[in-house]
Amino acid sequence: MKEVLVTIQSVYQYLEKLGPKKSFQILKNLGYEKLLSLTGKVPKERLIVLTQKLSEDTVVELVKQIPEKILVEMIRENEDDDLVYFIHSLPMADLALVSRSIPPHDVGLLAKTLGKETSVEILKTLGIQKSIALLKEIPMKDFLWLVNEIHVGPIIQLVSELSVADCKKWIKQRGLEELPILIKFFGVSQALTIFKKLGMNQALDMMHLLGTREMLELSLLLSKMHLEEKNIPSLVVLKPNDLSSKNNSKPAPKKKQIPKKKKTSKR
Repeated sequence: MKEVLVTIQSVYQYLEKLGPKKSFQILKNLGYEKLLSLTGKVPKERLIVLTQKLSEDTVVELVKQIPEKILVEMIRENEDDDLVYFIHSLPMADLALVSRSIPPHDVGLLAKTLGKETSVEILKTLGIQKSIALLKEIPMKDFLWLVNEIHVGPIIQLVSELSVADCKKWIKQRGLEELPILIKFFGVSQALTIFKKLGMNQALDMMHLLGTREMLELSLLLSKMHLEEKNIPSLVVLKPNDLSSKNNSKPAPKKKQIPKKKKTSKR
């Protein structure tokens, strides 16, 4: 009973701090029970600061669009300024999708490590759906390690050009450890040129066949050769299968018919 009274008191103190107009709108649209439940799980001071920085419509949409359990965790895991920046920078539907798809702890870690502006830039540039799909494949700590190795710009450029399916193939077969090596060696543009020329499947097959170091050494060797495009033969070179199929398609030589011996009649 004492806890209930303390919670009710917190609700009234919360509404009082917001002023009559804002508090009336929020109470009218959310209902007393919703506010009672929320103020019992989030420190009153945090709620007051956040609500003062947001419009009453935004507060109402936030509580309606995001499940209470996730919203409480979002407030717990993120700084006030970071949370307000995310709310102002992303459409509510996108924010709700991110909150349900990426753990609030990971979003908070992203903002604390890279900054709120960079975090939002990544989500917006790659697109919410693509960002969520990739962050489901990569643990946040591994993603932050990758950013530390090759910085945000090259990662955004690389991932923007590749499909989610290709990214998943690479992560599943090669992991992340080799990416900084390849990007530093080839540069993003040239790495993308290789992927586009070969296709992700053949690029992965080649790396599996040669090994990473051997592939880099071969690329360096080829880069020092004086090669000209005009010397590439214009004729289509037949593959061994084509040759064998052509040979098989030739009509079999006709067997010479051996003349039958005439029967001699016995006398």
